[in-house]
Amino acid sequence: MTPPPAPRGLCGTCAFARVVTTSRGSAFVRCARAEEDPRYPKYPPLPVLACPGYVRETGAEPAGC
Repeated sequence: MTPPPAPRGLCGTCAFARVVTTSRGSAFVRCARAEEDPRYPKYPPLPVLACPGYVRETGAEPAGC
């Protein structure tokens, strides 16, 4: 199976972004902040260009849009 494409926008380098892959091979970005704070969508529409909860992941490449 081919790995999912890298998330785009800020989610691509956010410490709270998680890639969820379905059994059919579709990939979605899930925001872990949504578990604790209802202001954040569980599955944000991509690309995310601005987010007040963004925290850069250590060692991440620059965010691509």
